[in-house]
Amino acid sequence: MIMDPSVRDGMLAAIPNLRAFAISLCGNVDRADDLVQETLTRAMANISSFQPGTNLSAWLFTILRNLFRSEYRKRRRE
Repeated sequence: MIMDPSVRDGMLAAIPNLRAFAISLCGNVDRADDLVQETLTRAMANISSFQPGTNLSAWLFTILRNLFRSEYRKRRRE
């Protein structure tokens, strides 16, 4: 998989903001780091669905938020 360098740089630049958002959602630093890591993993796996020229940070924040909500619902059912 070849990733555009500008997309890679944008993902790296978004990590501190993603981490801060994840901490605000779950309140646990370790869990937030896991959430950011899973977000970046999913983003790289689905990079073909990203539209170049659109807001990369917003796309990453959406993935993170949806991942958090899915895990929250899953834990609530258990």
